[in-house]
Amino acid sequence: MRKIFNSILIIANIALVIAGCDKIEDLPYYNKGNAVTLSASSTSLTPGVADSTKAILNLNWTYPSYATDSSNMKYVVEIDSTGKNFANEVTRTVLKDLTTSFTGRDLNSILLNYGYAVGVPVKLDVRVTSSYANNNERYFSNVIQVSISPYSDPAKLSTENTSVTGSASTSASHSNTFSWSAAFPGYSGNISYSIQYDSAGKNFTVPQELPAGVSVYSLSLTQDDMNTTALTSGVPIGNTGTVEYRVKATTASGAIAYSNVVTVSISTFSPVPANLFIVGDATPGGWNNPVPLPSQQFTKVDAYSFSITIGLTAGKSYVFLPVNGDWSHKYGGTTDGTAPGGGTLLKDNAVPGSNTPAPAATGVYKIVVNFQTNTYTVTQQTLPANLYIVGDATPGGWNNPVPTPSQQFTKIDDFTFAISINLTGGKSYLFLPVNGDWSHKYGGATDGTGAPAVLLADNDVPGSNTPSPANSGQYSIVVNFATNSYTVKPMPSNLYIVGDATPGGWNNPVPTPSQQFTKIDDFTYGIVVNLTAGGSYLFLPVNGDWSHKFGGATDGTAAGGAALLADGDVPGSNTPAPAASGLYSIIVNFVTNTYTVTPVPSNLYIVGDATPGGWSNPVPTPSQQFTQTSPGVFELSLPLTAGGSYLFLPVNGDWSHKYGGATNGTSANGSRLLIDNDVPGSNTPAPPASGTYTITVSFVSMTYRVH
Repeated sequence: MRKIFNSILIIANIALVIAGCDKIEDLPYYNKGNAVTLSASSTSLTPGVADSTKAILNLNWTYPSYATDSSNMKYVVEIDSTGKNFANEVTRTVLKDLTTSFTGRDLNSILLNYGYAVGVPVKLDVRVTSSYANNNERYFSNVIQVSISPYSDPAKLSTENTSVTGSASTSASHSNTFSWSAAFPGYSGNISYSIQYDSAGKNFTVPQELPAGVSVYSLSLTQDDMNTTALTSGVPIGNTGTVEYRVKATTASGAIAYSNVVTVSISTFSPVPANLFIVGDATPGGWNNPVPLPSQQFTKVDAYSFSITIGLTAGKSYVFLPVNGDWSHKYGGTTDGTAPGGGTLLKDNAVPGSNTPAPAATGVYKIVVNFQTNTYTVTQQTLPANLYIVGDATPGGWNNPVPTPSQQFTKIDDFTFAISINLTGGKSYLFLPVNGDWSHKYGGATDGTGAPAVLLADNDVPGSNTPSPANSGQYSIVVNFATNSYTVKPMPSNLYIVGDATPGGWNNPVPTPSQQFTKIDDFTYGIVVNLTAGGSYLFLPVNGDWSHKFGGATDGTAAGGAALLADGDVPGSNTPAPAASGLYSIIVNFVTNTYTVTPVPSNLYIVGDATPGGWSNPVPTPSQQFTQTSPGVFELSLPLTAGGSYLFLPVNGDWSHKYGGATNGTSANGSRLLIDNDVPGSNTPAPPASGTYTITVSFVSMTYRVH
């Protein structure tokens, strides 16, 4: 019975389901949309600034007939350079509407962002992509071509003040601020701004420029800054003049726009510092500050200008300082100043971090700094090939030509001449570049025995000529055209060494000849002597007399030696001996005013492809070992091959130390002996002819001679 009942229920439910199912009509069919047809109000446009906010290009397109309300339709306007196939397109999305418009600035920004130049017509491709709002059923319209020229869209400039004044005492105070709006609105790249200025009415034919920076929209200037703009625009000091200013805007791709012009009336004042000095590794004094005086101090030429003649080293740099010993303020420039018109004078932070570059060629230059024109000029000077001394203070008197070689200077380097001569006290003299000719002359106003004296030329030399020292005697005179100076120092006729670092101790007189120097030339003395570490010593011009002395603050073993001091300038602790006891060569030079201390080896060997043993090290002995003929003097005879080179070694088989020189040593006085890294990489050249030669190496004179 239960089974029958369940079956009836199932049949009933099936019937109910069948009864509830009505027949549904077929779904409606919607046609696909169509690609729109695009049209433009114009296909050739030449907009200007006045069109920036005006709609200059209207685009219209037909209805796409999508099966939906127009509010669900989307249109993407695509723009790209003609022929680029929309690979780098600019797009604008429009919903519902069948039109859109572009202002002059809209289109200008597109062109500038593509990098096109102002004023040059450009062709653009334009099309519309239609779709449903969800991007389904995308169709491309026809492509139309529009020709358009980018235009200059400048900043708008304003000035805080239209009239300013100032003074030297308040020159660092604020004077005026220029402010401007962004140029080329809509441009997405970097835009650099600068302020250009020129005197009123010149229409910026040759403008000066003050850099402001990238995306900077104001520039604050001090009284000194504004004064400089007036002076460089031609407004004389102490006068009032009008200067015009404008903003120059430059895009990353090189498009330029100039703003409106504003004018400022400026009452000028003298910006000239009381003094001017030069410092830098291009100068003889290096970067030491304070700089040496008077050689690195400018001479004030007039109300605006300073001048100096000085040696400059190529590849180095320098700056000008208004206060010696003070880094607070500086002047300089970006160029070497040798071009016509010189370089633009910059101040403080405007001076490059690399400073002012020296000219490409080392030499003596005249530098003129002009604070009115805001320039510096650098002009190379012609130095004399020779130098002579004439006057009643000299043995030859005022007779011209003078006796030679006794009154002819020795050329020490590119800038320096030196002579050792007897001078009569209370008399005078001159320096002549040409013997027997009075056309040109050099001299000075002081006797040059103290600080270096300023070297004067021609009519600047006093009519009383250059005064000789108060006391008659032998003097070394050094004329330096790099520092534009001359020095006059007593020249001892002998030199001795005394001290507990020496074998003779502090006993005075010292033992001779062992502690008496050898006179190498008119200016130089040399000695080879044992020195004891921890001791000290002095040089005496007169044996047995403590009245005068020479010495220094260091042991003199460093490259270039040490500065030679005299009398009261010598430290109370005297000249220290080297750290290691041993035999040393001491060279005292009264021209360079230095002393050098060099260890003397106990042996000496020769190595090189100019020798029979070649570059093999150790060298064959005894054939390539020197014989010590006297303390510090070594000699060897051997064959040398022309075209080869060689070195001297203090230890056989060891390359740690070496001696040599830059020439073949065959001159009468030989060549200067160099040590370690000072020896040229090409080593010491052999004589031009192969043969057997005798080589003498002297640590007394620090020379080698090949004969």
